[in-house]
Formats: sequence, structure tokens, C-alpha cells
Amino acid sequence: KYDAAECQKGDVNCDGEITAADARTTLRISAGLESPADEIRTLADFDSNGKVTAADARKILRIAAGL
Repeated sequence: KYDAAECQKGDVNCDGEITAADARTTLRISAGLESPADEIRTLADFDSNGKVTAADARKILRIAAGL
């Protein structure tokens, strides 16, 4: 179990790295396929606009890819 408050923005699974898995989870949240706790939703809301969208997933994936 992890403490989402100690995780960086974009590290949705809170494993210490921003990876494609984080982008995938963010995309699933944006599509309504997952209903995470508020803390996880905050990590997925990369641009901090109050909504988890495909744009958040794209930004997270770009970081994961080193772009």
C-alpha cells in the first residue's frame, strides 16, 4: 500500500517512476473505465485543471518516453 500524498504528479501507481503504465491508467480514468480514490485522481490530473483527460495521459506518456 502506498501513500498518494507522497507521490509525484503523474506517478499514478506511485511506484517512484512515471511510466507508460501511469499514462494507461490515466487514460482509463479519463474514459470512465476506472474510478480511483481522489488522491489517485489528483496524481492523474497532470495539468491540475480539476479533470482527468486524454491530454493528461498524453503529457504523462511524453514524460515516460523522455520527450
